[in-house]
Amino acid sequence: MAGAKQTPRQRLIGLMYLIFLALMALNVSVEVLDSFPLIDRGIQDTNRNFEMKVDMIYDDFNAQVQNFSEEHVYPFHGQALYIRELADSLVNYVMTNRTLMIAMLNNIGFEEADTLDLIDLRQKDNYSRSTRFWMEEGGSSGGPGTRAFTLREMMENFKFEVDSILASHDQNITLGLDTEGPFYRGDTRVDWQTYNFDRVISVAVATNLSRMVTEIRNAQFDAISMLYDLIHAGQFRFDEVTARIVPESRIVMQGGRFEADVFVAAIDTRQDPQVFVDGIGRIPVSDGVGRLRMAASSPGTHTINGRIVVRSPAGVETSHPFRTQYTVESPMATVSPTRMNVFYAGLDNPVSIAAGGVPTESLVPEISAGGTLTRRSDGSYIVTVDPDVREVNITVRARVGDRLETMAVSPFRVLRTPDPTAYIAGQRSGRIPRQLLTRPQTIIEARMAEDFVFDLRYEVARFEMLTERAGEIRRERQDNGNMLTSEMISLIANARSGQTVTFTDIWTRPGPDGRERNLGALSFTIE
Repeated sequence: MAGAKQTPRQRLIGLMYLIFLALMALNVSVEVLDSFPLIDRGIQDTNRNFEMKVDMIYDDFNAQVQNFSEEHVYPFHGQALYIRELADSLVNYVMTNRTLMIAMLNNIGFEEADTLDLIDLRQKDNYSRSTRFWMEEGGSSGGPGTRAFTLREMMENFKFEVDSILASHDQNITLGLDTEGPFYRGDTRVDWQTYNFDRVISVAVATNLSRMVTEIRNAQFDAISMLYDLIHAGQFRFDEVTARIVPESRIVMQGGRFEADVFVAAIDTRQDPQVFVDGIGRIPVSDGVGRLRMAASSPGTHTINGRIVVRSPAGVETSHPFRTQYTVESPMATVSPTRMNVFYAGLDNPVSIAAGGVPTESLVPEISAGGTLTRRSDGSYIVTVDPDVREVNITVRARVGDRLETMAVSPFRVLRTPDPTAYIAGQRSGRIPRQLLTRPQTIIEARMAEDFVFDLRYEVARFEMLTERAGEIRRERQDNGNMLTSEMISLIANARSGQTVTFTDIWTRPGPDGRERNLGALSFTIE
């Protein structure tokens, strides 16, 4: 619906009306009386300008028949002609009776009164004769049959007809021509006829009638302008045509096909639409094109929803929703040593799988028999391989449209997890202080090599210690863990300096691959 807010022109007319009312309420002097003709001349000039503008709108209606069919221009043109008929009839009634009133006051003929300037009006301050002319002839007290009553009925009918025509197009405007009031004389509420014509000096009545013509022509102009604009409602005017190509994807797999929509886009660079994006709000628009810029903060496929609001030449706003998707990939570069692709049996082998230009959620990786491939929450994968398998293949496919395309097939060797190395107090051999071996809870550790990238731990399950005592080889065995027994500690405590102590037959508990590991022997010389 078009708004009912008053235009600056309507507010100006209203202000002039207030001035008239204030002057009519005064016990005016001759100088003030002579100001009415001056105001009337300005109003008459305004009325002539309005009539020219109204005629220009009707000329534009006729010209539109050249651009559109008569069926398209009508009924707007026909309704505009009907409004002209109503307005002309109303204006003719106002001006005819204004002239008759002046002729009666000056006792002159109609033709002479029709051109008489109000400065030459006799009895400017007389109100009894003008009151009788409008309020009593044909009836009484401004009732049915009087000129004032008839004028009010015609104005109300004009407003009703114009409002009905615009409402049929779901439009409305403020027409002015207020006949409902409320109107007051002092503290007494009066009707429109009494307010405008009862005991109002004749020069003020004549000027006020000219003002009514202004309001009539203003209402006519606004109404037919709106009808003219409705010819183009929903038909947008564009001043630039450009080619656009929108690909389904800028990345195409070898063996696939490139698909895109190619079309002509019409743009109105003179009127920027309003573009709104969900979660962002209104975005900048330049030369009719919205500019969306947003940070690619997180990887994955993201959906953008929004709407474009365009105003038609008739002032009608239409909203056009849009939806699109984009994919954010983490920056990466993959270096693949083709002869060193290995997995360790029994371990959780982390794997990252990516394909340039393809969102990770569109990838479908698979592993051959003997292995499992598990996706983690961060998008990476864990590969586990059975100990008896020597090689597996990972096949990566991508969803492209409604099909799967193979991106790569990568072979991986499966290796046995390397053995750990045994240590006591961080040493494997050589001279060792006695107290390092005899302190409580001394253990044999099983450590992986420092360059082994997995956090893998083995635990020693059993071992044997050999040493000499009284010329004899003594053996002590630990079959339940990695800690030296009390007997082993006692032998070491009583050993002489330079005596050899050997730990042998060192075995771990089963590792991730289910196998025990023999860690060999450790040999130390007691200091």
